[in-house]
Amino acid sequence: MTKVAVVLGNRMNDDGTISAFTRERLEYLKRYYAAEKPDFVILSGGVANPKAGISEAGAMLKALDGAIDSDRIILEEQSKTTAENAKYSAPIIAKLKADEATIISSPYHIERKYLNPLKLFKKHLLKVGAGKVKLGAYCG
Repeated sequence: MTKVAVVLGNRMNDDGTISAFTRERLEYLKRYYAAEKPDFVILSGGVANPKAGISEAGAMLKALDGAIDSDRIILEEQSKTTAENAKYSAPIIAKLKADEATIISSPYHIERKYLNPLKLFKKHLLKVGAGKVKLGAYCG
């Protein structure tokens, strides 16, 4: 059984540092990783803030500083919105032949009604033929 965790990025600060929300999500990832040992971790987020000069995924990788095995990490660096996180991460999940995918984000993000990450991921997983992936969320 292949398990994947997907960490959703958050807009970078102008100086290239990660936001407080992203820092929070990385702490959630560390806890989830220790407890669940997913086979792969997708860090999802492109250059939504051009002033930052780095993708959200690249900045998350740097901030993790080896806390997660690098051979398990996949960077998704195209997305600039939550909808695009789902659009560009879903094909990666499908390619990995994942049985389970857990979306890691902030509580406010997971629980919102408008552009709900779980609904967006479900929609895009169906589009890429991976509609049977068990989808869940983790936020602390």
